[in-house]
Amino acid sequence: MAKTAPKKSKAPASIHSRAAKRASSPGIDLDKSLKDVRPPADAKNTRPSVLAIHQGAGISKKSKNGRKSVLSARASRRKEKGLDRAEAFMDKKETKVEKSKIRAKTVQGRSKAWEEQNKKAMAAQAKEEDAERSAKEKEIAVDDLGCMLMEVVGQPVPFPEVDDSDL
Repeated sequence: MAKTAPKKSKAPASIHSRAAKRASSPGIDLDKSLKDVRPPADAKNTRPSVLAIHQGAGISKKSKNGRKSVLSARASRRKEKGLDRAEAFMDKKETKVEKSKIRAKTVQGRSKAWEEQNKKAMAAQAKEEDAERSAKEKEIAVDDLGCMLMEVVGQPVPFPEVDDSDL
């Protein structure tokens, strides 16, 4: 058999060890004076943050000044063509949006019609169920009445005979 190392005596854990850090913290009632401590009042003369967003933030292109600010004839034609194309695109988009809204209205109108049909069908079904329920209740009431009469009289009650002379 192989020999094992002698057992070491249990030394206290270091304060920096993982076990010491995981140990339970002292109780809350350790210091009662902390209950009366209030947070410091806000400073009245706070200055705005240096990192706050300011008006000139963002990337901007340097503006041209003097002779270079005037566009050449070709450049102005290109710009105008671009504006015309943008306007044509906006018109197309506007008509597409209008058509889409019209289609949405028709779909909603159809769904409303179906909702009305469903309501009518549900109402008819409920009416049928109520009629069946009331018929069953009447049968039960008539049967109960017949049973009660038999108990009172002790025999079945004959129905009165009608003579033709009485009519």
